[in-house]
Amino acid sequence: MKKALMIGSTVADIMIYVDHLPSVEEDVEPTGQTMSIGGCCFNVSNMLSFFQVPYTLFSPVGSGIYGAFILEELKKRGIEPTLTRSDANGCCYCIVDKNGNRSFLAVHGAEYLFEKEWFDALDVSEYTDVYICGLEIEDKTGEVIVDFIKRNPQLNIFFAPSARILHIPDPLMNDLLNCSPILHLNREEASMYLRSTGQLEEADPNVMELCHRLYERTKNTVFVTDGEKGAYAFDGKKDYWVAGFPANAIDGTGAGDSHIGTLMALRMLGYSLETAMRIAAFVSARIVSQSGALLND
Repeated sequence: MKKALMIGSTVADIMIYVDHLPSVEEDVEPTGQTMSIGGCCFNVSNMLSFFQVPYTLFSPVGSGIYGAFILEELKKRGIEPTLTRSDANGCCYCIVDKNGNRSFLAVHGAEYLFEKEWFDALDVSEYTDVYICGLEIEDKTGEVIVDFIKRNPQLNIFFAPSARILHIPDPLMNDLLNCSPILHLNREEASMYLRSTGQLEEADPNVMELCHRLYERTKNTVFVTDGEKGAYAFDGKKDYWVAGFPANAIDGTGAGDSHIGTLMALRMLGYSLETAMRIAAFVSARIVSQSGALLND
């Protein structure tokens, strides 16, 4: 079996738990704080490892206290970093309220920056599938990633634009969509993008309609998640809907990453789209029922 190429960031997640987000000048005492390895790309890759799908974590690691933390955490998991930089890693402050809602303050550092030479050195024949996240495309070396994707049309692309979908430069977003990626978004992200491009006017659009309109742009499978209501998909021939599994929501961090990671792993293993969606829904429910973005073994 050939491998997946996982392009993106591995981040030091500083989890801060509060009853509610503070208002201006309010003093709130957190109920807890932890630091763990995370980042969209790492979280997605972690799901591939559970399903024993081979992959390369194509994720830069920099210097400083957060870079040292990431190196140590990767070492614990038997992962050898393939990309290193001399500049410092940033971190992500993940603020989680008592209802499991999360807000992020991301300090971008070396983990978001890529070099063309790294891609030129790859033996692309080892890979069939690739994962990319919009956060890295938004950053200042995003064009390097997009150029690699454009030069390798044989790769099956899983693209998660992220909640900052409207911050991805239009030329890069259009180039990626022209490469017919498999799109993975939540309902709000899909609505925001379609409204920004003038393709949506409804105040409360039908989720399947969102899938159809995005498919018209990419001509490839579109997944749109809608929290506890479940997930929807359209592959150009058939509509799919899978209900969400019951969950006592504690922390939503990593739910989307675990969902696309499971879908990617199971599709590479040959599972049907509907079966992959059902298992992904189960995994996401487990993620939101615990603190942190990673399931344990």
